[in-house]
Amino acid sequence: MKLTTDTVAKLKLPPGKTEHVVWDNDIAGFGIRLREHSATYFFRYRHGTRQPRITIGAVTAITNAKARAKAQELYARAKLAGDPAGERTEARERAKETFALALKPYLVRKQAELRPRSFTNLNRHLMKHAAPLHRLELAKAAERRRVAELLTKIAANSGPVEANAVKGSLNGFFGWAIGQGLLDGTGIDIAPTVNMASFPINGPRTHVPRDDEIIKIWNTLRHDDYSDIVKLLTLTLCRLSEIGGLQWTEVDFDVGLIRLPAERVKTEARDVPMSKPVRDILWRRYQQRDERRVPVFGTGENRGYQGWGKAKIALDERSGVSDWTHHDLRRYGSTTMNNEGIAAPHIVDLCLGHAVLRYVTDQGQVLKQQGVERRHYNFASYPEQVRAALELWGSRVIELVSGERKPAKVLALRRRKGA
Repeated sequence: MKLTTDTVAKLKLPPGKTEHVVWDNDIAGFGIRLREHSATYFFRYRHGTRQPRITIGAVTAITNAKARAKAQELYARAKLAGDPAGERTEARERAKETFALALKPYLVRKQAELRPRSFTNLNRHLMKHAAPLHRLELAKAAERRRVAELLTKIAANSGPVEANAVKGSLNGFFGWAIGQGLLDGTGIDIAPTVNMASFPINGPRTHVPRDDEIIKIWNTLRHDDYSDIVKLLTLTLCRLSEIGGLQWTEVDFDVGLIRLPAERVKTEARDVPMSKPVRDILWRRYQQRDERRVPVFGTGENRGYQGWGKAKIALDERSGVSDWTHHDLRRYGSTTMNNEGIAAPHIVDLCLGHAVLRYVTDQGQVLKQQGVERRHYNFASYPEQVRAALELWGSRVIELVSGERKPAKVLALRRRKGA
């Protein structure tokens, strides 16, 4: 019997049976299964020792023409040694392989490979910013247009620098997924971020505040959390998050150090020597502290400092200096210390907590290390030199803002005649 619309309409379940199968004469393996309250098109084929059956659809849900067309397609695939049922099962399993599911082992791997601060950034990129991709099938999450739209939203909400950073993290993740074979058979063999244009930025910031600007800023600071943070940023040359998130467990008055753990720094755990003015600020705060609080700044038992934007705007209005950022204070300290010879360049880098190559001296001159032996044999962190440099720097800052030291002159370069 050829299963047409008319013949199917006349089919009935034989008396005494709960199920009955009727086969089509034209398409081998195509049939209809009759039950008391249903009739369903299906296709059965042989694959090795198995005889898989694929449900095409209920008679009431699909037309006879579409059912026959689907059966012909499955028959052709089976004749070419294909396994339609197996492919369908694999597709269903692949649909369960979401972005979030694949992300778990990747983050475990990267946590073992990266420094704590680097992993924190990667985790933020993929867990927070890439959250819209989490529930999607991995292949759908890897669609180039979808990723581009996500990055555009991140650039609008968090800025181009963050968007470019997320792009790099996604590139690494998708590259790993492809290498693990998680996207085999999807037609995706390169990360969607490859050759995707980065968002333009205005280049690295190079502004260095002048001495007279530092004086104006310092002398309009008040006796509050934000003011003490700005003072400590200037004196220690630490990053904003390192001071803003400072905890009393990291302040060691006995040895005069701020001990920053690995998870709170950009490179590796480091000790920041406390110069006299730094110690004075922290000791005053320690004596006035709420013993229930762990963070040095902020309110509540565990909450750190909030309200950066408003405090910075108010300080700019009071001081009359607005073209500066908190990070410029690090650039100011590094430039001034190098210009005035307060410390050797590599000591200045260590004061800022930069990851630097080890250095050696040759007849009084500092030379960047070259060669395997020098890189692998000199692991000195120069703690005493860093302490001395920050002590000298602290004294210079206090002398400057108190009026004991005159601001350095900024000389304009004269243009030669005819130039």
